[in-house]
Amino acid sequence: MKKTISTSIVILLFFILSSFKTIDESSNKIIGKWILPDNIKIEIFKKNNKFYGKIIDLSGFNNGQTKDIKNPDKSRRNDELIGKIIISDLEYDSNGKQWINGTIYAPQKGIKLNLKINYAKENELEAEASKLFFWKSIIWNKI
Repeated sequence: MKKTISTSIVILLFFILSSFKTIDESSNKIIGKWILPDNIKIEIFKKNNKFYGKIIDLSGFNNGQTKDIKNPDKSRRNDELIGKIIISDLEYDSNGKQWINGTIYAPQKGIKLNLKINYAKENELEAEASKLFFWKSIIWNKI
């Protein structure tokens, strides 16, 4: 009897632990290098269970812009864009299978927007940026 209960507990724990691994693997689909429609190349990474993105290449961006010239903080307008964290605090929602509650900084306009990623496939994802009542969905392609 004890052996049957012990075996049942081990099997139950196995299924519980394997479901956590599946959730983690799903959440990591956005990790990697992506190109945005305006030719900004970013790298998304995970830190403390949240996702962040930094600019890694600007070839072809905004007529050669390399500095954060539109930053609302005038003292930061000479900052380099390469290496700048532009995606912050994205969290994976396993129920909705989306990444939510993040922000993205748009250097071409100098504004910060709310960010949600609706889905991620092997080579593309759909990002939705919003500010107040306005929103726009954009497809990003994997590099």
